[in-house]
Amino acid sequence: MSVQASLNVYLGEYRIMDIVSVYMKRGLSVFDRDNRAFIITSDDFDWDHLSVTFDELTKFIEDKESRRSPVCITLYENGEPVTSLLKTTPDELSIACDVNRRTLEASGFRYTDVNWYIEKFIAPLGADGFYAENFEYQQLH
Repeated sequence: MSVQASLNVYLGEYRIMDIVSVYMKRGLSVFDRDNRAFIITSDDFDWDHLSVTFDELTKFIEDKESRRSPVCITLYENGEPVTSLLKTTPDELSIACDVNRRTLEASGFRYTDVNWYIEKFIAPLGADGFYAENFEYQQLH
């Protein structure tokens, strides 16, 4: 069974690299074990692994953001993917809960551990001065 799950956070206007820095302060990275970034490189949501410096990645993302193009970047913990951040509007951030999915088991069923994602990705935003106006969780099977 394929699961697609996400937290959609409404922040007001923000820059995605400011959000990325919140998570980097907490030990996450934008680079995998091979020092590549996995991001959307086109407006058609084509993904690519890029071997770039952090400054080159930041410039690429800021350019896409200034054109109001979709921006999506995968975050890693110890080289393993933990989530992807997607920005398609100036004020909404989608946090993927299906990349290296954290789950709970109950009565023989597996459920997405939404609390893990809230603690890991929403709570740090408030601690760094980003006010989440609201957020919603969505899971599709």
